[in-house]
Amino acid sequence: MRVSSVDLIRAVRGPILLIALGLLFVAEYWGQVPFYKTWPVLLIVYGLLKLLEHLAPDSRTPAGGSL
Repeated sequence: MRVSSVDLIRAVRGPILLIALGLLFVAEYWGQVPFYKTWPVLLIVYGLLKLLEHLAPDSRTPAGGSL
């Protein structure tokens, strides 16, 4: 079974968002930046991952066209 780029991006989306959330909480804990100012970073990361998912070639569909 071959894993497509889209499947890989979907598989890492959750862990990447959790890591980003953890980093934002660590930044708040260290007193650098309060969380209420940084939470939009999560939306940006999610949007970038969705964009990558959309742009990634899907090896499950034929190269020539429609389903």
